[in-house]
Amino acid sequence: MDALQCEKRGYLLEPFRLFHLDTALTEDTAFHFHDFHKIVFFLEGKGNYFVEGKRYALKPNDIVLVQQGTIHKAEIDPECRYERIILYIDPEYLRQQSTPNTQLDRCFHESVKRRSYVLRPDPVQREKLMQTLLTLKRTVGGKAYGQDLYAEISLIQILIDLGRGRQTAHYSFTTEQNKDDKTVALIEYINDHLTEPISIDHLAEKFFLSKFYMMRMFHADTGYTIHNYITEKRLHLARELIRTGCNASEACYNCGYQDYSAFARAYKKRFGHPPSKGRETDG
Repeated sequence: MDALQCEKRGYLLEPFRLFHLDTALTEDTAFHFHDFHKIVFFLEGKGNYFVEGKRYALKPNDIVLVQQGTIHKAEIDPECRYERIILYIDPEYLRQQSTPNTQLDRCFHESVKRRSYVLRPDPVQREKLMQTLLTLKRTVGGKAYGQDLYAEISLIQILIDLGRGRQTAHYSFTTEQNKDDKTVALIEYINDHLTEPISIDHLAEKFFLSKFYMMRMFHADTGYTIHNYITEKRLHLARELIRTGCNASEACYNCGYQDYSAFARAYKKRFGHPPSKGRETDG
């Protein structure tokens, strides 16, 4: 099947958006992804969050970091109150607000580097973070003088605190609780070798799995076929390379494609414009 089997959800027309929700999650959410970053501040509830094949048993005040293009879903007990604050953030906005010494998307890159997508703050940091979140909630979208800047300042303060992560000893990255780590191992291998040729036969041989069992397992755990997962990750990598100065041809071969015409077709289908227009369109 050529179409992505994992649904792209949501849209973002502004630099960032905040939601404060406290209703039960009565329906099982499907695996999905966004073209923007997402942070979930888990305040109350009982359940799990799945990110890139990893399952996390959430505790109140946990923070889920979901980089753009990252597959995820919530699995929350519908009998429990589910309170959370969610931030959608435009990656390009973060690039514009960053400085050479302070990259505001660091928390997302750090979570990928550490292979953990959930931060757990200590009580001191939790209180500080909640106060900043409440300030952001009060000011975002406000029309009074200065409220737009207060909102931006609050968001930047949150991102700096999260970006410092374990440097401050106020946060710890939590470990996942997976019943089977084969899918996680597959995902980590694919992401570590994304620019190299990767075939189903090679993966099955490397992980000592029947390729048909492996494909069914991967799809059940992630919502993606292996082929579509690799395609999605390569295209996001190509877009980042183009945004940072690579031309389309360089991005094609540096993200793992061997054929430019196939790359160009896939890129246009995914992002709605050819890769040669990537920098001016996405930026």
